[in-house]
Amino acid sequence: MPSSPAETPILLIGPAVGIIVLLALPFVAGEGEKSWKRRPIAVLTILLIAVALGTLTHLAEHTPWSPAMDAWSSQPIPFDFLRGRTALERRGALVFQAKQCHNCHSLDDRGGKRGPALDRVALRLNEDQLIHQVIQGGGNMPAYGKNLSPAETTALVAFLKTLHPAGQSPAQDASHAIVLGTSDDDSPRP
Repeated sequence: MPSSPAETPILLIGPAVGIIVLLALPFVAGEGEKSWKRRPIAVLTILLIAVALGTLTHLAEHTPWSPAMDAWSSQPIPFDFLRGRTALERRGALVFQAKQCHNCHSLDDRGGKRGPALDRVALRLNEDQLIHQVIQGGGNMPAYGKNLSPAETTALVAFLKTLHPAGQSPAQDASHAIVLGTSDDDSPRP
């Protein structure tokens, strides 16, 4: 159902007009003290509320953790993150873009700052941890288990596993290394 053209002005102007009327009411009412000089507590309360709202508004506009809500549409994934990737990994990059991961996470310093930059996520989290983080969330990250199909999750994790600097091995589950008889340097154990 399309919204009324008056909806935005009413939502933005209506509350402001209401607040102004309430603030002006003591000055136009027929009874009570009207001089602001004799009402220091009321004046201090209004000033504190105004300063608090102004400060919070300023912080909301300039905090570095605010999501970049246009990142998914205006900032494509940098080509360096797609070069040499398999079809599954490129499909994961499409899921990353379509599910608006760029709004909260940055790649190559482009995108949101609410979540951690994902340029090196494969150095911090192994495949199982990536799956867990995507499906169940944690910290500031919401759970996406109900929003992603198993195929999308698989593709997204395959893409995330490629996000590490060239020449550095991605994180591995230590129990897998022990079972396979290798250590961190991939040399066989004695």
